[in-house]
Amino acid sequence: PRAISIGNSPSFSASPANLTLSLSAMAIDQSVHTRSPNKNSYSENMPLWVQRKIDAESGRNITQDSDECFGQYEIHPSETLISHVFNRGNWTWATEWSPDGKYLALATENHSLSIVEAETSTPIWKVVHDEHIGKLKNDTTHTIRSIAWGGTFIALGGTGDAVSIVEPCLSSANCGKKQYSFDVVDVITETGFVGALCWLKNSNILAIGNREDQCLIAEIRRGEGGTVTSNILHNIERSDWVTALKFSHGGTKLAVGDRSGLLSVYLFVMIRPGEAPALSPLQDFQMEDAILDIQWSPDGRFLYTGGEDYSITILDTAKYSMVHRIGRDRWVTFVAPSHGGSHLAVGGGYSEVLLLDVNKKWEDVTCLPSEGGIPLSASWHPKDEYLSICGQFNDVVVYKSSCQRLPLGRCLRTQSSILAVAFSQDGKVIAVGNETGLVTFFDVETNPNKVPETLYETVIGIGGDMAIKWTPNGKYVAIASGPTFVLLDTSYSGKLGTHPRSSARFRVRKVVQSGLNFTSLSVCPNNQFIALADDQTRILDLKNNCTCMRVIDQSNAAERSFVVSSAWNEDGSLFAMVGGRSNLAIYDSRLSSPDNWELLFSISLKATISSLCWGPSVKKGLQYLAFGGGNETVAILEIKAREQTLWETVLQIPCNANINDLVWNNKGLICIGDDDGTVSVVDLSYLKSGKAVSEMNYNWQRQGVISQTKLTRNLGRNAITSLCCQSPSAAFDINTLAVGGSDGIFEIIDLSERGQLQAAPK
Repeated sequence: PRAISIGNSPSFSASPANLTLSLSAMAIDQSVHTRSPNKNSYSENMPLWVQRKIDAESGRNITQDSDECFGQYEIHPSETLISHVFNRGNWTWATEWSPDGKYLALATENHSLSIVEAETSTPIWKVVHDEHIGKLKNDTTHTIRSIAWGGTFIALGGTGDAVSIVEPCLSSANCGKKQYSFDVVDVITETGFVGALCWLKNSNILAIGNREDQCLIAEIRRGEGGTVTSNILHNIERSDWVTALKFSHGGTKLAVGDRSGLLSVYLFVMIRPGEAPALSPLQDFQMEDAILDIQWSPDGRFLYTGGEDYSITILDTAKYSMVHRIGRDRWVTFVAPSHGGSHLAVGGGYSEVLLLDVNKKWEDVTCLPSEGGIPLSASWHPKDEYLSICGQFNDVVVYKSSCQRLPLGRCLRTQSSILAVAFSQDGKVIAVGNETGLVTFFDVETNPNKVPETLYETVIGIGGDMAIKWTPNGKYVAIASGPTFVLLDTSYSGKLGTHPRSSARFRVRKVVQSGLNFTSLSVCPNNQFIALADDQTRILDLKNNCTCMRVIDQSNAAERSFVVSSAWNEDGSLFAMVGGRSNLAIYDSRLSSPDNWELLFSISLKATISSLCWGPSVKKGLQYLAFGGGNETVAILEIKAREQTLWETVLQIPCNANINDLVWNNKGLICIGDDDGTVSVVDLSYLKSGKAVSEMNYNWQRQGVISQTKLTRNLGRNAITSLCCQSPSAAFDINTLAVGGSDGIFEIIDLSERGQLQAAPK
C-alpha cells in the first residue's frame, strides 16, 4: 500500500449540514466515543495470534536469545493457520455471524442460505441448514448478495427484487439432539436489487440499500397469532445506487454510501413504533469513486470506508475529518474492524486479506491467503475468535484467530526437511527423522506448555524416504531410512555383568542393509510382524530376531512397481499394500503363519498412490480403507468380509494438491497431508456407526465433502511429509496430531474437543 498525505485534497471534501435534532440525541451517541469496548466481550488471544504469526514470518525463533539447546532443532513460533473450510460450489458474497457467535450464515451465488454451527465440540464444524431460497411473492429468486443477522430475524437481499425475512429456531429433541429450522416468514417486495442490509441494534428496524437509489427503513413486526409482517417506514432518496450502509454501535447514527462516492452520516432516532424515524443530515463526504463498504470502529471514534477509489479512508467521527488514507492498487471491496478494535481486515483486487494494526497507525502487518480468487467480504466473530472470508471462489474460509490449538513450545525447526514423525503408544515420546538421517526422540509429556526434552539421537541411512513405527506394546521402534533398517529396543536398561546401566533406555537390536532404498514400513497390531518393502515386501517376525517369514510379490499387478505404503487394519485381520502406479492388494492376515495369508482381492489403479490407512472399526466384517496420491483425491473403500469379500468406493474427498500422507484416528477424523503445505481434517466418524454406507443418510457423506478443517503452513513453499495421531492407548486423553514438513518444521497440534482445549499461553 502507498500512504496518501492528509493535506488538502481537491477530491475529498466535507460540508456541514443543518442539524435539526436536539443536542441530547448527539450526546447519547457521543458517549460511544469515550467508551472502550468491553474486554470480556472479545478475545484477547487475537492480537497474540497476529503477533506470533508476524514473528514466524520474520524468521524469529523463541530460543535465539536463550541458552537452551535442542541440538539441530530450535523452538519456533508456529506458522500454521487453522481454518474451517466450506465448499459452496459457487461464489459467496457475504457471511454473517449470529449475535451470540454460535452460528455463521453463508449467502451464495447459487441462491442458497447455509447455516454453520460454529461452537461444536469437535474440531470440524457442521452445516446444520442448507436450502435454496425459492421463488418469492413476486415470482423472483435470490442470488443472495447481502445478509444481516439481527436479534430476532435474518434478512437476505440480492437480485430477487425483495428482502427475505428468515426466522432462526433452535430446539432440543427428546433424544438430546438439536433441531434447527430457518424458515422464510415474510418477504419485503419491490425493493429493487439489494446490495446492503443492516439491523438497528436491539430492534427489528432494518436499513435496506438498493439500486433504485434508495435507502429504505423497514420495520418487521410480529402480530397476533404470531404472523410476521413488514412495513416501509421511510425512504431516503439518493443520487445513485446505495452500495453500503451501517448503523453506529450506539444506534443514533446511520452512514450511507452510494455509487457516486457520496458518504452521508445521519442522526437517527426512532420516536414511536410504526412511525418514520427522525432523520437529520449530519455530514457529507465526497469520495473519488463508488463506495463499496462502510464500517464504524467499535469505540465509535472512526468511520472506515473502502471502494472503487483504490483507497481505505479513515474518518474521525468527533470532528468528521479525514485522519488517514491508504492507497491501494485495486478496489477495496471491504473493510472489517475487529470487535476488540486492535485490527482492521481489508481486501479487494488480490487473493489475500490484509490485517492492519490500528495501534500502529493502520500499518499493514500481515495477510491471510484466499486461494483461487478475489475476496469480497470478511466478518469477525463477535468475540474475535474467528475471521470468515468469502468471495470469487467456491469456498468460505473461516480462520481461527487464536493459538489454543497451537501450544507454545511444541513447534521445532531444523535446517533439513522432516521425513517422519511418530508418537510412542503412551503419547509421551515422539520420534522425528529428517533428511540427514538423524532420528531424534523427544519427551513431550502431558503438559502442553512444557518444552520438549531430547532423550536420544541416532543417525540411520540417507538417500531416500524414511519411516518410523512404534510397536503397539511400545517395546520397539522400527526405522527404515534409505537402504538401512534399524530396530531399537525402547526399554533397555543394561544387563547385569555384561553392559552398564543405560539412562537413554534405547538400544540397537537389529540392523538390515539393502541394495535398494526401503519404500514402506508397517507394524502389525499383534506386535509380531513387520512389513518391510524395497523391490519386494518382506514379512519379518519380531519374536524371531526379524527373520523373514514370507516375501510378497505383486506379479499379478498390471504394472510392477515398488510398494510405497502398507498397513494392517485395527485388529490385524487384514493387510493392505499399494504400489506407486500398480495395484492395491488386500490380504487375509488372520492366520499365524504369513505363508498362509490369502489374497482377498486386488484393484488396478491408474493414478499414482503414495499413502493408505485403515479407519477405526466398530463392527466385525465391516472395514474402511483410505488411499490417495497424485490424483489429488482420497478414496474411501468399504470392505465387507462375509462368505465373499465385497468392496466399493463409498466416498471421494477432493484435495488441492498431491497427497503425501494419511492418518485416521480413533475419533473418526482422517488427516490428509499434501504437497502444498496443508493438512485437511475431515470428520468421518459416521463410518463408526456399524452400518454400511448404503444404509445411511446421504447428508453424512455430504458433510465430509463440504466441511473440513485445514492446517496450513507455508502455503506453496512446503510439502507435508509425515503425519501421526496420538495412539488411542495413550496415557492421557487428548487428541493431538504431529505434522512434519519439507520446511524443516515439525509441530504438535491439539485436535481435542473444544472443552478440553487449554487457554493459549501468552
